[in-house]
Amino acid sequence: MSWSGYMVKAAQHSKGSASHWFRYLRKYIEKYGTLFTKEDVESLYNNGELSPFQRVSIKAAFEDGSPTRQHIIDLNRKASQSKVLLVREKHEKISSGK
Repeated sequence: MSWSGYMVKAAQHSKGSASHWFRYLRKYIEKYGTLFTKEDVESLYNNGELSPFQRVSIKAAFEDGSPTRQHIIDLNRKASQSKVLLVREKHEKISSGK
């Protein structure tokens, strides 16, 4: 299956879930570059099988310095133990009603 075929299938699978869509995009975006060319991104952007959100987000995800791209790069980083503990503490406070 070609990259575009894979991404169209991913788009269909993740319709309605931004987090799923960003996980698929994460596979193609690295801190210092991407696995797509500009032509690849344009081709996918013009594909009618993607939702409007997916089309806009794919274009933003491959632009240097965009918040969408930064979000996806951050998804590639492992969470530090202190951040995990902070989230756990917040969850416990919410669960206990304090």
